[in-house]
Amino acid sequence: MTTSLNAGRLVEQLSTVIGIPVVPYDEDGAVDQDLTVALTARLIRNGVTALTPNGNTGEFYALSPDERRHVLTSVLSARGSATTIVAGVGFDLGTAITDARFARDSGADAIMIHQPVLPYLTPNGWIEYNARIAAAVPDIGVLPYLTKRAVTGAHITRLAERAPNVVGLKYSVSDPVVFATTRAEAADGLLWIAGLAESYAPAYWQAGARAFTSGLVNVAPAVSLELLEALRRGDYGAATRVWRQIRHFEELRARDASANNVSVVKEAMHQLGLCRRDVRPPSHPLSDALAREVAESIARWRSAVPEVAGERAA
Repeated sequence: MTTSLNAGRLVEQLSTVIGIPVVPYDEDGAVDQDLTVALTARLIRNGVTALTPNGNTGEFYALSPDERRHVLTSVLSARGSATTIVAGVGFDLGTAITDARFARDSGADAIMIHQPVLPYLTPNGWIEYNARIAAAVPDIGVLPYLTKRAVTGAHITRLAERAPNVVGLKYSVSDPVVFATTRAEAADGLLWIAGLAESYAPAYWQAGARAFTSGLVNVAPAVSLELLEALRRGDYGAATRVWRQIRHFEELRARDASANNVSVVKEAMHQLGLCRRDVRPPSHPLSDALAREVAESIARWRSAVPEVAGERAA
């Protein structure tokens, strides 16, 4: 590990709600960079201290290489002194390494390596993929994004031994028992992030996660932060009460194998006057019936949603 990376400090900074910002589009379908900055500033003003531009809620796979870079630099331009930025990278090795180096040179604190899209993934291949990308940016932190239960704690340990700048994982296997087993088998010292957001955060927290990702923060940041504080206190009664508040919203995102994951978030933001509802194919805007369900799910948050300076919702 290079001396410029303080892994312990980075883990501390990332032990929180890690917001995944949406990417707003203008009326012509282009990325609205000014609104990207404004929405980022809103998240930061409302207490979100860690962000992953170019995550899945940011429609990573629907953006061009230039768009991904512009999104990252827009988010970085709005960061505060206490904001930790984890840039999403992925695709083929060459693209991921190029984007990782761009993120490092632009001032990101870490990268999150998306799950490889090649359908023929082996655990050893997963190690190799992440290790090579990590080796290209040894001076910043690395967080692999893991969705395959075939990758065990032993495989994660081997990756950490090869790549000391791997400081943790975004773990998104939807089975708390598998998570608990994997974490118990892996090397100590890694930060485990509940990558399935608020829905799984309480269960994963009890098994050792100390952070969770969130798309909900784009809509109601205070709700996500309230859940975080309840979990930190070990107040699972309070955490359950927050979980019940968000259950309908998160169920809409998870329905039909998460087909409308981003569309639900953007529909909610549109209804609150924060951005357009537009998403790019293969995602699709919600039907009228689903839009009404979104309205029901966010009704209690309407009065508490802060304004976005310069918003141009349409």
